Amino acid sequence: MKPWPHLVFALLTVEAIFTDPCQGAKVLAIPTIIFDSHLYIFVRVAEALKSRGHDAVLLLDEGRAVEPCLHSYRIQRYRGVFSQESSDHWLQERLKRVFEGKRTAFELFSLLEKYLENCDLLLGNATLLQQLRSEEFDLVMVDPNEMCGFIVAHFLGVKYVVLSTSFWFPAEIGATSPVAYVPEFNSQVTDQMGFVGRTWNLLVFLMSRIGTRLLILPKFDRLMAKHDIQPQKSMLELIYGTSLFFLSNDVVIDFPRPTLPHIIFAGGILTGPAKPLPVDLHLWMEAADAGVVVVSFGIGIRMLPRDLVEKMAGAFARLPQRVVWRYSGQKPDNLGENTLMMEWLPLNDLLGHPHVAALVSHCGMNSIYEAIYHGVPVVGFPFYGDQFDIMTRIQAKGMGVLIDWSSVTEDGFYQALTTVISDPSFRRAAKKISELHLDTLMPPLNRTVYWLEYALRHDGAPYLRPSLYRLSFYEYYCLDILAVLFLIVVGTLVVVYRLCWRHRRLEVSPVHLNGHCLNGHVSEEKKGQ
Repeated sequence: MKPWPHLVFALLTVEAIFTDPCQGAKVLAIPTIIFDSHLYIFVRVAEALKSRGHDAVLLLDEGRAVEPCLHSYRIQRYRGVFSQESSDHWLQERLKRVFEGKRTAFELFSLLEKYLENCDLLLGNATLLQQLRSEEFDLVMVDPNEMCGFIVAHFLGVKYVVLSTSFWFPAEIGATSPVAYVPEFNSQVTDQMGFVGRTWNLLVFLMSRIGTRLLILPKFDRLMAKHDIQPQKSMLELIYGTSLFFLSNDVVIDFPRPTLPHIIFAGGILTGPAKPLPVDLHLWMEAADAGVVVVSFGIGIRMLPRDLVEKMAGAFARLPQRVVWRYSGQKPDNLGENTLMMEWLPLNDLLGHPHVAALVSHCGMNSIYEAIYHGVPVVGFPFYGDQFDIMTRIQAKGMGVLIDWSSVTEDGFYQALTTVISDPSFRRAAKKISELHLDTLMPPLNRTVYWLEYALRHDGAPYLRPSLYRLSFYEYYCLDILAVLFLIVVGTLVVVYRLCWRHRRLEVSPVHLNGHCLNGHVSEEKKGQ
């Protein structure tokens, strides 16, 4: 690889340090009220901003737990709908209902109601809002999973950016989304679609747009009206007012699609080189001559269906590899001697070990990017949310196999594991995707900080935002032009038809000769004369 790009980046970094006019900016970060994996991304960005000399403030409810260490950022607490215990209990109950076969979409709508309830409490806290206004923030970071952040930023009158913590690229951002080759969220199709696939993708796209415009956004509109948020704007207008969109996407995992200048791909913010493992775990890994399978379902999924756990344990016991499994539930009776079950494990550091053969995962965004970073193939059990879309892409890229947790058998799971471990094509694909992901001028975190400071330096960089946000529906789709063209065509056809009709009448009418000829014959009247 040529060294000049890295030299240029180093020179630009040095120049930014000495000439950057946005040093000491105050940035407010508003993460979602649930899902600690989402919070970690905001924490990492806040730490990076602090290291650059900025004053980063995290707005967290009173029950939200943060790692017990010396924070390099400030925390502003408020009384929200959850305490630490109730939020985790509520999440586990929702997951339990998903495991019982309830529709995932209905459970996600119950999450929306919690977001609305929490936002109602936040907007009703006049003391908090005035305190935030007195801070005179320069920028606000919003998690789009919980759209209350848009409203807070609008109330404060501060420029804001979106920091997405999930696999999220909706049409509401404004980028063209051709349904013929751009899969819609939750469609579970790839960019190679036949007639049936395109039909399904179109239906999901239409349902998503209708649901967003008629069910979700109006709820926040009513909430703003209730608290008299001024100046009055719709929720869609607030989304359109975003300065920059930082999306947890990457071209190496997603399918190519149209984008916009103010959309920044920042997938993999939490990734990094592996750190040394604890001594006992390191020795256990080193002794695994046949390799190690790492199993982790994220920090949010504490319990799994009992029958699924037993099927997994049975399949693991048949492997020649060792298995390290992060699970805090009851140990299954058929747990093999080759399996080490732990309540917590350093996933990124484990995936960086050369003996790791595969990752068994729920396909969460952070886990998948850590697998990509270290080039580890994946066997995926998506349960809800964006996990299905993520694993669909991993499978399409040849880096892993997607398994339906509700119907998998022990033999089926065992076959999937052995295929991913023994077939070298999965390892080659994972290594290639890792190589492409790492072949970039700036790591995702550095790229995020750079563009955040870019927005600070240039007052939100409004020139990056397209004019489409000012267009109405009929203007965007040129319906007015099509209507005029339609009228012109119809009018032209009517005139041509009338002319043809008149000409035809003249052809079939009598031929008048001295006013007395009819079809070439002399009339009786003429004969009499």
